[in-house]
Amino acid sequence: MDLISILATVILTTTIGTVIIGVAAYAAFKLRDKRKPKGKKDNKALSDKAGLEPIFLRRYTPGAPAEAPTAAH
Repeated sequence: MDLISILATVILTTTIGTVIIGVAAYAAFKLRDKRKPKGKKDNKALSDKAGLEPIFLRRYTPGAPAEAPTAAH
C-alpha cells in the first residue's frame, strides 16, 4: 500500500467511527431524556420574570457621553 491509500483508509475509518459515536451519543441522550421523571409544570414559575434574569451578564445601557480628554496636561 502506498501512503495515499493508507491515509485515505485512516480518514475513512475515522469518519465512520465518528458518525457511529455520534449516533450512539444521540441514542444515549434520548434514552436518558425518556428516563427523567416528568414534573408538574408550575405556572407561577413560568410567569415569574425573576427566573428570566441573566445571572452572569448585565444589559449594557449607554449613559451620557463622557467628556473628551483635553490635550493640555
